[in-house]
Amino acid sequence: MQKQESRVKAQRIISIFGFRFQNLKSQIVNRKSQLVLLLTACCLMVGIAHPTFAADTVSLSSLIDEAKKNNPEIQAYQKRIKAKEHRAKVEGVLDDPQFKVEVMDIPGDKPFNLGDSMQTRYTLSQMFPFPGKLSLKQKAAMKEVLMAASEAANKELEVVSMLKQAYFDYAYILESIKITKEVKEILSKMADIAQIRYSTNQASQQDVIKAHVEVTMLQNELIYLEAEKNIVMAKLNSILSRDAASPIGEPEDIKTYRMTLTQGLSLELQKTAIEKSPSLRAMEYDIQARDAEIELNKKNYYPDFMVGVAPIQRNGRFDTYDLMFSVNIPVWWGKYDNQFSEARVNLDVLKSKLKAEQNIKIFEVKESFINVEAAKRVRDLYETGLLPQAEISFQSAMVNYQTSRVDFLTVLDSQRMLKKTRVEYIKSIVEYRKNIAMLEKAVGEDFENSKQ
Repeated sequence: MQKQESRVKAQRIISIFGFRFQNLKSQIVNRKSQLVLLLTACCLMVGIAHPTFAADTVSLSSLIDEAKKNNPEIQAYQKRIKAKEHRAKVEGVLDDPQFKVEVMDIPGDKPFNLGDSMQTRYTLSQMFPFPGKLSLKQKAAMKEVLMAASEAANKELEVVSMLKQAYFDYAYILESIKITKEVKEILSKMADIAQIRYSTNQASQQDVIKAHVEVTMLQNELIYLEAEKNIVMAKLNSILSRDAASPIGEPEDIKTYRMTLTQGLSLELQKTAIEKSPSLRAMEYDIQARDAEIELNKKNYYPDFMVGVAPIQRNGRFDTYDLMFSVNIPVWWGKYDNQFSEARVNLDVLKSKLKAEQNIKIFEVKESFINVEAAKRVRDLYETGLLPQAEISFQSAMVNYQTSRVDFLTVLDSQRMLKKTRVEYIKSIVEYRKNIAMLEKAVGEDFENSKQ
């Protein structure tokens, strides 16, 4: 009887210990899942608070310098300047003099015996345009040199702007890949948590399936992002005149630069664009060249001159010489009137085009300035409102999921929203920088590297 009572007490102790052991095991598993959830949330918060690029960065300024040096379009425009300079030097030089030999009084019975001729005339002559014509031709050619230089500067602006656009797109794609990989890693941990909770009957199998589906969807998204990255890299290499598969490196942090927008800056930038825009300067130099051509057409009403000297050889001796002077007689004034009128009309056309381009330029500056302001407000909204709210929402969902107050779908929705907000925040920065690049192109200045 005593042995039976002892056996019953032992069984009760074992039963109580077993219950407590199972309860302790459940608590340990639950604590483990809570700890993993907490660590997961902390990791995501750290990734959000300090999004940085890798240390081995390639600066935008270095790529700009490389593009200016190696881009084929820029090189073509630079060579065009050289060609115009050589032409300008030619325009100020007289035409070649002419040398003529006349053998006179050849005997008729010996037509091929030039030594029996009575005399030989050697004529050297030079054509001289009416005073002022050569200088006007050279002046017009020099204006064309300046026009070519302005066109080259404008092409350089276009290439730099295109490079900046691609560079910012590249930074956006790399940051999107980074965020997506972080979220994918977090979702993988959440899938493990869901598996643990499912094994302890604290969650349904659907939670595990949903987590794995989300991980697969993110993997699919990464495939498309990698493809976009390769396309943008190829574009950058094309601008830099590199091999399409050349590595680019990690972009610098594009979040550091902010443009100071002050009251009245838009009008100041419009004025700067009118004064300094290379495209407008090129048109102004073209007008000045056409002005010189009009003055040259006026000179067509005046004659050109020919001066020559002709030593005469008789019997092997130079005993006499002739002097020559001739002018052309511009009697067909109708031809010159039409040439002058054509030049005047062409000049008026260029002036009208310049005015139209100035109006377009003012609009471009104003439009770009408005876009920069709007992009700045959107960026500020993400930094001060949307991103912190998305972080708090996700953190709250994670905490409530630990205590089973919300289901796993709520956690996934908050995670999707946080990821979307982070990516759109980077996109807002990219749009902000791209709009600044468009404003720089419209004005014709690099704000980040200028003293302004």
